[in-house]
Formats: sequence, structure tokens, C-alpha cells
Amino acid sequence: MNSDQTSSDGTTEGPDKPERKGKDHKRGAAVDQAFRRTGNTTQAILNDAIEILYDKRMPHLDHGPVAAYGARNKGEVEGFPYFALICENNLVPRTRQAPLIAGINSPGLARLIASGVCYWPPGGGERYAFVYENNLGHPILKPGDSGLGWRAEQVLQTVIRPAVLALSDLRDADVYHGSIRPSNMFDGGAKVVERVIFGDCLSTPPSYTQPAVYESIERAMADPLSRGRGTYEDDLYSFGVSLAVLLRHRDPMEGMNDEEIVKHKIENGSYTALTGNERFTGAILELLRGLLYDDPSQRWTLAEISSWLDGQRLSPKQITKKIKAARPLQFNNDKYFRPSILAMDLNKNQPEAVHMVENGALGQWIERSLEDRTISNRLQESLDAAQETGRGPGYWDRLLARVSIALDISAPLRYKGLVLNPDGIPFAMADAMIRKKDIQPYIDIINQQLVTYWVTIQNDALVDIGALVSRFDSSRAFLKQQTMGYGIERCLYFLCQEAPCISDILKGYYVRSPEDLMYAYEDIAKKPNRPHLFIDRHIAAFLSVKDKRVIDPFLADLNAGEFHRRIMGNVKVLALLQKRSHIDSLPGVAAWAAEILKPVYERLHDRHLREKLKQKIDRTAAAGDLNRVAAILDDPMMRQNDMLEFKQAMRDYSSMRDELAKLEADLSKPQSFGREAGHEYAAIASAVIGGIAIMAVAFMHFMKGSS
Repeated sequence: MNSDQTSSDGTTEGPDKPERKGKDHKRGAAVDQAFRRTGNTTQAILNDAIEILYDKRMPHLDHGPVAAYGARNKGEVEGFPYFALICENNLVPRTRQAPLIAGINSPGLARLIASGVCYWPPGGGERYAFVYENNLGHPILKPGDSGLGWRAEQVLQTVIRPAVLALSDLRDADVYHGSIRPSNMFDGGAKVVERVIFGDCLSTPPSYTQPAVYESIERAMADPLSRGRGTYEDDLYSFGVSLAVLLRHRDPMEGMNDEEIVKHKIENGSYTALTGNERFTGAILELLRGLLYDDPSQRWTLAEISSWLDGQRLSPKQITKKIKAARPLQFNNDKYFRPSILAMDLNKNQPEAVHMVENGALGQWIERSLEDRTISNRLQESLDAAQETGRGPGYWDRLLARVSIALDISAPLRYKGLVLNPDGIPFAMADAMIRKKDIQPYIDIINQQLVTYWVTIQNDALVDIGALVSRFDSSRAFLKQQTMGYGIERCLYFLCQEAPCISDILKGYYVRSPEDLMYAYEDIAKKPNRPHLFIDRHIAAFLSVKDKRVIDPFLADLNAGEFHRRIMGNVKVLALLQKRSHIDSLPGVAAWAAEILKPVYERLHDRHLREKLKQKIDRTAAAGDLNRVAAILDDPMMRQNDMLEFKQAMRDYSSMRDELAKLEADLSKPQSFGREAGHEYAAIASAVIGGIAIMAVAFMHFMKGSS
């Protein structure tokens, strides 16, 4: 359905986008192709130009759960110059970054050929796909490898130099890669690796496929879906970890799970945790230490790496150590010296954690063992804020979420088992809603302003604080209104603008713009089990974010109690969508709209007018012009004349009813019925006869006088 080229991806986004003239005439053929069911069992078509052969799997090019398939230009019969990654619908891809990646011409990056939506027969619905040039070869790190033991000279020539150029291009394009690791670095197909190529980074949410060991301590704490968009410094850290893996012979953290890896890094620092007992000497040691600083502000930049490549030796930076207490805190049958590790484990024993906070034991440990007045003040503020709304249901979760932030301000939010970086919440929320999981924790996070609290206590936040707070404040306002067009659905599309519309009406379709929606409706109109109305809560919220002018004026009608008003609201929205999308004809949608108008016709009082109007609408719908259909139905003169004629008919009926009542009353008295009228008629007859007689006498008298 959506078959735009990569370069047009960004034009579909935004809360109030401008009208786009002429675009959809050009897209028509591709859209038709996306819906075409030819019976071909071996290929899918992207952008009416690229064939994706789904029986030609390329598992060595998979990106996590996103599978790779051979692809080629339409009409070609041999070879696969491209490969396609077919995204999973619950994992929102980074479509807004696609034009930026496509604009980078770097030998160290996979070259993006095209992207868009195609019908994917194995899944029985539409999927988003990225097509890359098939020149990557194989990953340099095979599954199960924990270290390659490469020589420093080999790493310098084949990895560091080409990677620095690629990283520079990404930085200049303001793109965070998020998937830099040896298993996503490729050898280019050469028997002897000459330079590595970074693989895909767009087909999943940021850093979703990245093992925790390649993420900085704070990002590794977060759930993979919720790590957020990341920064240039985070890519450099992942690059440093990758170098350590390529250089070392064994993994000192082998067998550890993600939580244990994070704690090991906190206790020992990333460099020691990653290299263990292995000893590196010379210049490569300086580079590794520079890239593996746990403090992002101290981490080497590309400028410093470039200076190092030029032979300059840089002064070592001061290593920032994690806070450690003089004496441990007993909690959950364990001893804690570091507040950051304690913050990770508070939810493992909520009753004990809450008791420890409320009885002052945690505060005393902070004051006496950590001797940190700042953390102590934050702890008290957390307790006060959590108690503002009472100690009813949800109090423990509210309290421990804030206490966790107070103990480690650089860590992600922790709430009801979720661990989320604020700018990663939208991707996790989309996954939860698509997979019908519990979304109450996300509603609570927004309502309780946990993101705002997290932001306000950051010392050196690496995200746009103003924009982040504004987005979540707006989302909180959306939650206060539960009518169609608002609620958690509005929050989803407002916070995650890459997310497709996930309405049940659109199951099997990948709708990313209002234009896509209209083409989906046109296809749904051909099916026998289509819904009665067009717009539900998800579609209303989606449109209100993507182009509020097409729906916000009609939200009162869409939320009305009268069914005929809801129908008219649906038709008016579709008519305006067709107009702003510059789609000439939608006969299927128009016929569908005409079928649901019976309650609207029934509002008219004149039976003949209803029949005449229905015939006129049916003729107009055949031409696919929803604007004309809406104009006919919304004619104020027609409704006014119908009401005037109805009122006159009511008056006539009332008069006739009164006359009937009088007759019935008279008939109830047969002894006197007709006498009064008979007297009146007799008097009139007598008067007429008398008049005639007088006129005859006068005439005869006049004739005698004249003779």
C-alpha cells in the first residue's frame, strides 16, 4: 500500500503536514501493485520495481529477528544484487532515518537501495522492507565466538580506519547507528578481510538487537525495546567494545546474563570487565581505554581518534568511578555497596524495599556510609512525591520508581518490571499495543509524570530535555480526555511517529499516512466482512496526529450519541481526506459509504425525497467522489425545505384531526346531529329564495314603468 521510495519517507510524518499536490497520482500504480494478488508463490514486489524472493533466504544477513531474503530488479531472472530485510510489525522500524542513511555514500556502510511497504505473502499481510546492496559478504564474528584474537595491526587496517570514516559520515548526517558490533560487521565477501562494512541499523527499534555487552552501562540496564535513540557517544562505546572483542582471545564475562554483565561493569569499569586478564600494549591500549570510558563526557571523540590515527599520543583522562559506600546495606539477603546496583534490585523485594525507605534505614545508609547529601535530598523528595496521592493501590510502584531514580539518576526509569529510557518508551508502548499486552504501566508513567521527574534531576542529560518534557506533558493532557481521538491511542502516535496505524480495521495493512489509509479502505471495500463504520479510536487518533485538519473539526460528530451523526462524521472525514490527498476517484470507498447511510436518509421526513436522494447518492458514489457525496448529504436547503414542508404537513394534519374530532363528537349525539346545520342551510335557502323573489318583483315593476 505505502510504496514510497526511501527519499519520500519523511514526508508522511508530522502533526500537521501541508497538502501534497500530485503525489498520489504518481503513487497509484505502485499502490495497486502492493495490493495485487497474482497467485505468484515465490516473490513480493516493492515499489513496483524490486522483486523479493521469499524462498531465497539469506540467514547470514538477518538482523536479529528480522529475516533477510534475496532481491533483484523486477524482470531480472538471475542473481541477487540486493537483499531485503522484512520487518516484524511489532518492532517499529526507524523509517524516519532511512532518507538520511540513503543519502550517505560510504564504503563502510551497507548501501540502502529502497524502502517501503510491500504485500508479504508468507505473512498474509503488508510489511515494511529495507533493500540493501548485496555486497556485505559474511559477519566477521560467527555465532558462539567470544573473541577473535586479531593482531592490533590487522584491526587497525581492516576495522578502525574504515569504521572511523563510516562513523564520521553517520555523525555528519546526525544518525545514531545503534547496531555496531562484530556480528553486524561484514567482510565484504573477501577471503582475506580488507575492510569491514557496518550492516543494517533501521529494521528494528534503536539498539534492539544489540547484546547488552556492547551497550554502555546505563543503556544496557534498559529493556532492549526501550533503550532509546542513543547518541554519537553511545556508538563510539559500542565501537570500543567491538575492538576489544576482536583483539581478545576469550570472554572474561562468559556465562553471565545481562544483569550480571551490567553489575560487573559497574564494579570493575568497562575496560577491565571486557578485557579481563589480557594485556594490550602500545597505542591500541590507549585507544581502547579512550573509547571505553563509562563517563560519556570523558569518552574519546572522533576528533581524538583521528589524532590518534595520525600518531599523536593523548593525555589520559581522569577516570570517573561509580559511587561506593564505606559500609554495606543489607537488603534482600545481600550486601550492597553501590547505590546504582541497589537501584537495579529494589523491585526484587518490594515489601522490604518500601519498609527500608519508610523506616529511614536507606536514608541513614546514604548519609553515614555514602555521605552524599544530594542523594539524601533526592530520596526525601521521592518519598514526599510518592505520598502526595496517598498510600492506596500502586503506592509501592510509585515510591520505588522514584527512589530508583534518586539513587542512580543516569539509569533508566524502572516501573512495574519495566526498565525504560524516556525516549525509548514510544517503541516499547507500540510493541505492547500491537501485541495486546498490558499498557497500564505506560499510562501510569505518563500520568505520574515520571519522565518529567527523571529529566529534572539529570546533571548532564544527552537528550533534548525541553522537547521530551513537552511531549510527555502533551500526552498527559491527551489521557485526560477519553473520547475518540484522544486517550492512550493518541499518545502512541504522538510519541512514536514511525508507528503505523494499528487499528483492527486495518489488520494486514501497514498504514503510515492518511493517503495510505484511503488506499487501504479502497481495498477493504472489496471484502465481504468489512466493518460498518470507517473510523475507530486508533484511526481517529492516528489522523489527529498525522493531519489534524482532516478530523479534528468532526470529532464532535464522531463522538456523538446519535448514530446518524457518527455516520456523517465518518463520511465528512473521508471526503476531506480524499480532497487533501488529491485522489481523484475511490469508487469502492464511496460505495461502502453509500451503503451505511440508511440512518441518515431516515432523518428526512419526505419519503419521496429519501428515495430520490438515495438514487442520487448511488449515482454519485459510482464515480468515486466522496466530496460530492458529502455535499449532497450536507445540503442545508434540502434539510430546511424538508423541515418546512414537514411542519406544514403537521399543521394540516392537526387541522384535519381537530375537524375529525368535532365530527366524532357530533356523531355521538344523533338526536341533535345535523339540526343546527339544517337550520343554517334552511335560513340560507330562505334568504336566497327571498332575494330571488324580490329581484323578480323589482324587475317586473321596472319593465312596466319603462313601457
